[in-house]
Amino acid sequence: MGPNFLIPQKIRILLSSIFFILVFTPHLIAQSVNDYRSINSGNWTSPLIWEVYNGTIWVPATSYPGQNAGTNDISIEGGNSITLSSNIPNSFNSLTIGDGLAATDVLLVAGISTLNTMLITIANGGFGSWISNVSLYIPAGAAFIVEPLGSLDISNPCSAAKRIVIGTVIYSSCNGGAGATYSFSDLNNNGGSLNVSPSSNEPICEGQILNLFSNVAGSGSSSATFNWSATGPGGYTYSSTLSNPSISNLISGSYIFTVEATSGSITHSGSKIVSISNSPDIPISGGDTTICNNATIPALMASVNSGETIDWYDSASSGVLLLSGSTNYLPTSSGSFFAEARNSVTGCLSISRIEIVLNTKTCKAMINRHIPRFIKKI
Repeated sequence: MGPNFLIPQKIRILLSSIFFILVFTPHLIAQSVNDYRSINSGNWTSPLIWEVYNGTIWVPATSYPGQNAGTNDISIEGGNSITLSSNIPNSFNSLTIGDGLAATDVLLVAGISTLNTMLITIANGGFGSWISNVSLYIPAGAAFIVEPLGSLDISNPCSAAKRIVIGTVIYSSCNGGAGATYSFSDLNNNGGSLNVSPSSNEPICEGQILNLFSNVAGSGSSSATFNWSATGPGGYTYSSTLSNPSISNLISGSYIFTVEATSGSITHSGSKIVSISNSPDIPISGGDTTICNNATIPALMASVNSGETIDWYDSASSGVLLLSGSTNYLPTSSGSFFAEARNSVTGCLSISRIEIVLNTKTCKAMINRHIPRFIKKI
């Protein structure tokens, strides 16, 4: 009897559908106001082929994405083909072509066009095709990413006049001609244009080392140079030319780390907000204790602030964890024990431990002799 036997068929179907949606259409999970998605094939500038998210549900669009200020993320999905042949007047957050489902989602570049966005992604199931010998312009510093299951059309005729221009640089042409740095094949094979997506090892606490990662990818990434900068509490600044630097001695607070990668004439940058949490105060000892040999051993006590707890160890650093998450500890013998404060939410630890000692001593037996003052005669 398999585990599915206990689950009704309708529920199994529902769970399978939810899993399918979560895994294969992640962009549907986190909509934001003024996101657009395609619902039919047609020209980009036709509102009839788009839906817009109003903060609660998707509704028919009354303008095309980028027609007015405030457009957020745009996705070409549902097996639709969108034809672009004009300069879209207003900026937007990103364009994603491909929803990861069975039908291919297509951007057709049919005329000289401009998209004022810093991120274009040909995702799983996405396809970009130039059906005319024209250029697509995107801003300086933008990234044109091609994911493994997305692609640019390199079928004949693969003309040098089919171009992606980043800023003023002819970054890529279909066959690599016209002075372009890369061909469309290069972008397909290398993951698109140079791009970074910085990350870190957070959450971390005061006293811990922050590790930053540029996560550089795309054409030219192997020869890229880097420039990190930052702002933070108390006028904090930082600079590094490493791809993945490490930083120590950061105080608590919020930092913004920005990495800029450059390869040839192309630069791409990205930022990462890092929060460094406070370390708890060292626990306050409840006092050392001395008892007689063979007496009942009492619990050792320490106190911490609200939202914190104590872990007990057998040494001042590292050592063996004796008890976790308790403000008191009952030892089995005499010795030194060390209490370390831990924030119950962030997991941050006190910078040191407090030592609490249990001593034993030999105690003399006390005999209570009662000597009467007088004896009354009868």
